[in-house]
Amino acid sequence: MNPPTRASFIYRLTLIITGTLLIAFIGAAIMSPKAPTDPLTITGTAVNSSDNAYLGSNSCAGCHTEAFQNWQGSHHDQAMQHATAATVKGDFNNSLFEAPGNNALFSKKADGFYARLAGTDGQVSEHKILYTFGTEPLQQYLVAFPDGRLQQLPVAWNTLTNQWFDPQPELLAQPGEWVHWSEGGKNWNSMCADCHSNNVEKNFDIASNSYSTTVTELDVGCESCHGPGRDHVAAVSSADFNATLDKLHISMRVGEDSQAVVDQCGRCHARRQQLTTKFEHGSSQLLDHYLPQLLIPPTYHSDGQILDEVFVYGSFVQSKMYHSGVGCVDCHQPHSVKLKAEGNQLCVGCHSSEQFDTPEHHHHSANLAQPIGSHKPQGSQCIDCHMPGRLYMGNDYRRDHSFRIPRPDLTIAHGTPNACNDCHTKESADWAAEKVEQWFGPERPAHFSEILSAAASQPNDSVEPLVSLLNDLSQPAIARATAASLLAPNISLPVVERALTRASSDTSALLRNTSLRSLNGSANKVGPLFEGLNDPVRAVRIAAAEGLVDVPENRIPDGLTDAFSRANKEYLTSMLVNADFPSGRMRMALDQHRRGNLSRAEEEYLAVLKIDTGYNAARMNLAQLYYSQGKLSDTENLYRTVIEREPEASDAHYSLGLLMAEQGDYQQAAVSLKAAATTGSNPRAWYNLAVLHQQSGELLEAEKAYLAALQLMPGDTDFINGLVSLYGQQRQWIKALQLIDRALVNDPTNLSLRQLKRAVTQRL
Repeated sequence: MNPPTRASFIYRLTLIITGTLLIAFIGAAIMSPKAPTDPLTITGTAVNSSDNAYLGSNSCAGCHTEAFQNWQGSHHDQAMQHATAATVKGDFNNSLFEAPGNNALFSKKADGFYARLAGTDGQVSEHKILYTFGTEPLQQYLVAFPDGRLQQLPVAWNTLTNQWFDPQPELLAQPGEWVHWSEGGKNWNSMCADCHSNNVEKNFDIASNSYSTTVTELDVGCESCHGPGRDHVAAVSSADFNATLDKLHISMRVGEDSQAVVDQCGRCHARRQQLTTKFEHGSSQLLDHYLPQLLIPPTYHSDGQILDEVFVYGSFVQSKMYHSGVGCVDCHQPHSVKLKAEGNQLCVGCHSSEQFDTPEHHHHSANLAQPIGSHKPQGSQCIDCHMPGRLYMGNDYRRDHSFRIPRPDLTIAHGTPNACNDCHTKESADWAAEKVEQWFGPERPAHFSEILSAAASQPNDSVEPLVSLLNDLSQPAIARATAASLLAPNISLPVVERALTRASSDTSALLRNTSLRSLNGSANKVGPLFEGLNDPVRAVRIAAAEGLVDVPENRIPDGLTDAFSRANKEYLTSMLVNADFPSGRMRMALDQHRRGNLSRAEEEYLAVLKIDTGYNAARMNLAQLYYSQGKLSDTENLYRTVIEREPEASDAHYSLGLLMAEQGDYQQAAVSLKAAATTGSNPRAWYNLAVLHQQSGELLEAEKAYLAALQLMPGDTDFINGLVSLYGQQRQWIKALQLIDRALVNDPTNLSLRQLKRAVTQRL
């Protein structure tokens, strides 16, 4: 299951201790309502099933005996199972788990396993365990909820320590929030099913807010990866069969292009957005059904290293190994999912052991005292330096697959992590950088991470390097696409618009998709968007249709009406597929807002907040909608609610400050603008605060605010004009002239500044 995390504008929650919960477990008055029946439909492989092209994994065993035996007992085989005495690993012998706000009692009855805990309404109820979910290092459990839902319990079994534990104690989730265990963030149908079972159809009905999910097989079986087997069996059984790849009627075949295989593994081993109602085998293009997340926080560190749980794909496609033709199955057994070799033996199959598997290269002791697979780095293992890892879900150690060189120098410059200090935690990044320089010299190989990290820490100086990265065809497509996304706010700059327009016809579908999305704010977007309507990859067509939402249909050329109709249908489907996610419903709200359907947009924003009461981005957009309708009181209430939930929300403080100033409440406006300025790097907040102070006669405070704005955005003519007017108000013309001259040093041809200088000079 993809672990839920807080969205933007989210959450500074205080801990609520439910001290009466344990008493409720013991009390005899607890009601145990009748549990909903199993909502999952397993169609199986009967001839009259919904898709009788699927034959089931057992049908593969006769011809593929070794592969089938390797698969049995694997993590794929145990991805999801019926809860039985043979599959359940947790302690259900009246075992009690206690944690602040998250207590659970696990018991066993004649008809199965049960958990008693507080649900969405805060009331304690008993739930029957229907399915196990995963197998190690943790096993999770699914229970039935109304409206076809399967929910993951907030407590899991740690198979390493044989204890119950909370995999995400930092969430402190409250009832009503999407990340609470009884809500969408822990919902199997939307968060997990597509990758943990076979031939999944989620079947979410937006009108009734219910699911009727179906699968062919419960776990990740042969046909999950290779596709439905009926035509394959028919082909290989025919008398005139010719064993060529194109006639096998099967996906992920031996000898297939490595990058195509990576895309097919990436279907589940990637953080991505689903685009279609059901995955259809036969396409090697990941972006026909899914859109991978880019290398952007909070999913990744700013340099592209793993931060949240990203499932390998987005990391691996950054790597030189991927671009050299290495694929997943070069290191991993495809059926047992085990490594093909242990320790450095896996790496030296391709890399010279004489050159790399020596203390002269890794500069650590060759003593392998730590057992292979230990999470405690030894320094002598290749993966210690080139695949640092993180713990997810409490105890699940995942390694970064970007295979990068440790860069403590980037830690110093941008605060990104490095493998050296992951181990040497008591040493500084300066110490680590000095060691690396001693061993390998002062120069580091150029890497796109330098540009991405700098863009996060120095956004004002990022445009030119990002354009350079976007234009560099030798760089990984996912890094270039990330650059395209980061350039979107600067679309008004001609150099950015030209680069994005060029990239919209790149060979990478991911880059074409991202470039079209980033062009959305351009006045010249229509041409590239029209071209995108006929793109061979669905994700690109969807991006084109989405970008044309605010373009009247009568502007669609006659020759593109059919293509536009198809792409628009795919775009609408992609939104409906994700309508049970707060982010997906938010996208629907934005779509209606852009179309000018304000009443529908309002409904969708409110629907977002019904799914997740903490999704403050919806409140911010709804506030803008209300403001456009003159509903100022409703607008103010929404801003204040955001600030109440997230006191550090700079944009909410800023918007409230402008609203208060507009209504003449200058005292409250100043308070809000100062809060906006101090909680975020918002130069406009400082500038507007300066104007308020100036109007109120607080000239010293006004000067401080103007200077703070200029410190964040040096050379801004609005800020300079404001401060010059303040100096002029005090007849400090020399001071004003010095300010202008300093700005002209950096921008000597600025016509506005030169005119301002002439005007001030005449005052002397």
